[in-house]
Amino acid sequence: MGKEPHGCVSLLNDGSGSRLMTKGVRSILACFLLASLLLSGCTSVIGPPEPKARLSVDVDSIHAGEAVNFDARESSTPDTTVIVEFLWDFGDGTTHSSTQGLATHVYEEQGTYEASVQVSNDQGGADLARWTIHVNGYPQVSLAMPTTAKVSDLVTLDASSSADPEGGVLAFAWDLNWSADSDIDGDTENDVDSTETSVSLLLNSSGRRSGSVTVTDDQGASITRVWSIDVYTRTWKVVWEERRISINWSGYLAQGETWAESHVPGTDGRLLAVNATLTLEMDLLPGTQPQDNFTLGIAVPDSGWTDESQTRQENFTKPATAYIEREGMNPRPVGEQVYDADHADDLREQLLAEVGARFGQGEWVWSVRADDADPDFLVDGFDPDEGNDWDLTVEFIVLMPRVSELSV
Repeated sequence: MGKEPHGCVSLLNDGSGSRLMTKGVRSILACFLLASLLLSGCTSVIGPPEPKARLSVDVDSIHAGEAVNFDARESSTPDTTVIVEFLWDFGDGTTHSSTQGLATHVYEEQGTYEASVQVSNDQGGADLARWTIHVNGYPQVSLAMPTTAKVSDLVTLDASSSADPEGGVLAFAWDLNWSADSDIDGDTENDVDSTETSVSLLLNSSGRRSGSVTVTDDQGASITRVWSIDVYTRTWKVVWEERRISINWSGYLAQGETWAESHVPGTDGRLLAVNATLTLEMDLLPGTQPQDNFTLGIAVPDSGWTDESQTRQENFTKPATAYIEREGMNPRPVGEQVYDADHADDLREQLLAEVGARFGQGEWVWSVRADDADPDFLVDGFDPDEGNDWDLTVEFIVLMPRVSELSV
């Protein structure tokens, strides 16, 4: 027998053709596979060349609704191969495929997400890189409050049931009036009037009262809830009650002298009438000497009214008197009246300032002038009484508005 040839297959002639054929086929197949691997030019003998995935992010802790920028440009692949795909999985059920190593994604919901990128090359190789993203949820604002009220109501705005999804500590900032700039910075909607979980608010005027509450968690996530309350006026019944007010002055004036006094009558009511009486003291021997003559005067500058009256003696048994009277200065309301107003005091001021019903408002100036106090009986050529005592009584009739609230 000759020497076996060298090669991938050795045919043994041992008399069994079938066995020799089987062993020969197996040897040929093994040599073929080895040659295929050596001729392919690959660096691995167990599969396609794999890339190396690299992943970075600009921020991995955000608030819900914010974006994360992903960067896989540092990924690499062996020479003679090319990266052909970046398959992104953002961990919230959203995927994206690109040929560039950059991606941006917005996380709408609070939670912790594992984002990943799979890098694939043109030889079918692939590698995966991951990054964990923490998404902080915004506070959940719960605000209990009325939406309507009346002037002078004390209402409560309660945000104490607000919660943080992560169970963090919450901070509160209330701006209680968007119509006022309490911190005087030029912005009426950024004031911090209270930091309590709930506030009580006295509504002192009608209209829409608006404000806001800002709730912030311990990671800085803030949410602002705007609120409004429609504030209605109150309804009042007005009944006018008549009152009489008397004022008295007295004194002594020598001939040529003048007395004057000013006052403001009816400040809380509507003047209807006035009656003033000046009375002089009688001489010692009535009827034997001319009575003294005095002049009573009145001036109401705001109403443009002035008047004078001289004393006179109706008969010698009565003292000399002077009168000033005026009626119907202002209209008299009839019956019960109903008004809408924020406050009772506001309504009173409105009624007293009504056009056509303001006569007599302001300062009144009364005066008494001794025109003639001679002659009296002379004693040794001397007049022992150069003047006279006088008494002035002024009575006003005033309508006072009695205001009471109606339940409607």
